[in-house]
Amino acid sequence: MSAQPYTSPEQHLGETIELVGIVLAAALRLRQGGASVDIDHAALLAQARRRELEIKARVEVTPPLLVPLERLRATFDLSATELRVVAALAALELETTLRAQARQLMADPQRIHPDAGLLSELIYAGNHRRRTTEELGGDGRLARFALVKFDRMMDTPFALRRARVSERVLELLHGRDVIESELARYLERQLPRTADKLVIEPARLDEIGALLASAIEASSAGRQHPVIMVSGREGAGRKSLLGAAAHRLEWRVLRLACGNLPRDEAFLRSLGPSVLREAILSHAIVILDGVDELSLEGRGRLDELLFGAMPWPLAAVTDRIAGKPPALARGAVVIELGAPDEAAREELWRRALGTSTTADVPGWAAERYTITPGLIDQAAHSARAKAASRADAATVTPEDVHEGLRSALDAKLVTLGTRISWRQAWSDLVLADDVVAEIKEFIARIKHRRQVYDDWGFGRKVGKGLGLSALFAGPPGTGKTMVAGLIADALKLDLYQVDLSKVVSKWIGETEKNLGGLFDAAEAGHAILLFDEADSLFAKRTQVQSSNDRHANLEVNYLLQRMEAFAGITILTTNNETAVDEAFTRRLSLKVDFPVPELEERETLWRRMIPTQAKLADDIDFTLLARRFEMTGGYIKNAAVRAAFLAADEGTPISGAHLMRAAKNEYQAMGKIISHL
Repeated sequence: MSAQPYTSPEQHLGETIELVGIVLAAALRLRQGGASVDIDHAALLAQARRRELEIKARVEVTPPLLVPLERLRATFDLSATELRVVAALAALELETTLRAQARQLMADPQRIHPDAGLLSELIYAGNHRRRTTEELGGDGRLARFALVKFDRMMDTPFALRRARVSERVLELLHGRDVIESELARYLERQLPRTADKLVIEPARLDEIGALLASAIEASSAGRQHPVIMVSGREGAGRKSLLGAAAHRLEWRVLRLACGNLPRDEAFLRSLGPSVLREAILSHAIVILDGVDELSLEGRGRLDELLFGAMPWPLAAVTDRIAGKPPALARGAVVIELGAPDEAAREELWRRALGTSTTADVPGWAAERYTITPGLIDQAAHSARAKAASRADAATVTPEDVHEGLRSALDAKLVTLGTRISWRQAWSDLVLADDVVAEIKEFIARIKHRRQVYDDWGFGRKVGKGLGLSALFAGPPGTGKTMVAGLIADALKLDLYQVDLSKVVSKWIGETEKNLGGLFDAAEAGHAILLFDEADSLFAKRTQVQSSNDRHANLEVNYLLQRMEAFAGITILTTNNETAVDEAFTRRLSLKVDFPVPELEERETLWRRMIPTQAKLADDIDFTLLARRFEMTGGYIKNAAVRAAFLAADEGTPISGAHLMRAAKNEYQAMGKIISHL
């Protein structure tokens, strides 16, 4: 009678467990001894051999997907004895009655898990005994690919080392092809991406595809290939491009989230075999996603800790690389991905917005925002939701697109800064005419830089530093932050005030990483970055006398490089211009001094700080206030508001006495001595 194929993985698993039970019974009978031991033992062994042949016959006529053990054998080139080890450990894990019998054989009713000695007795008796240490040792395939996990306590004899089949294998034997729960915290399968779904340069896809093919060929020949490292901003399509290239080669992709991994060498070494097992099972290239986020501080290279000398094809994804690429034992081939060109961005916006907008909006958004495909998709999703929430279900407008992009970028920007708004107008500004003219020229440079740099070709002459930066220097309260707000208002851009306490970190490399993310997000969303008290971050470089000095100088050097590459707008304010590094001041597009206002300017400030709707007494002498209190606009504003509350509390109009009293208090708060009143 011909063998019948299995109809499910569970059916094959059930017969495998039954076979392990017969082998266990034979071993127990041999251990018990007695007159009939040889006869019974031989009969049980014969029964086991017949059952094994029956199972083998059924396996041969069953599709491989229904026999996971056969898949493991073929994928990892397991020997017959190694396959029996996996089957025995799985049976002992799943069947409590078999485990009780195993404890009898181990002569220790307290032992929960089987050990190498038990496996040796069940599987490696006779001619197979020489394979025991080879196949159950740390260099054997079972351990190297994390199919079986062995207890390797230093003082434990080899025979007493506990062994457990991995959770992944147990799931597979039940027909469930899923990554085990512990490993899934760090590793995930990336859905296949085909090139026709992406807006990418064919040459770049061919370049990465050729590198992957070379890495795969080297791996097949037993050679390690350098890691293929793709760098760029978030959403640039780094993983999608790698996925599309792998798909063309009929390989899958596994993503290892490096930012989630502990900075522990022993853990990484123990994790590696499980990652490698998944890569082999899935026929997948491993992407080290965010390899720059895992600082091992000289304790080893990530690829070496995880994979050792195993020649498996590896790729990596990082942020834009400003200095040296992350160190890897195999070395790296670095490919930099920028934002797509304007035509590609317009097509991406058109796809993302669909029919929910007018024909001109994708072109407007592509021209205005030099952003990545991922950000375009996020911003378009938010913009569509905002438009749909209106009562008339209107089409997506440019304002919706800007709000959508803001919501996508806020998560990055607000962690290191605060988006600020303002109510002042140009009419509230009291500065010399030549200073106001400089500020308006700065605004004009921003408005017309596309025409000058692109249409007129000046961008090729400048080469780098296409962004604009300004330094506002002067005492507190002279209007530096107010002018930054007016510039943002004139350009219809968001203004983010950077929180330096969140940017600067004591950890090496963290400050640079924070600044890199900040500049990238601001550049993508056309946001203006405002660094208040910039001398604390953009300070003069010092003579190196300690490692802290060296680290501080590296931060300043990084800032110089990053600001030169920044295509956006940066405004720095300082109360102490002499403390700012000269290398910054040389690269500034605009430098404005905000001096303490003169007498006439102070009088104008006093008058403008009082709203037209406020009730005033007839005894106010603004000239006297300006003469007696040499204050900046910020303190004058505080004094005016203070006087208003004093008057409101008394139920009277604002009088000269209220203003004098409030001005005196503010003057003293400045640390000034009032010699006369």
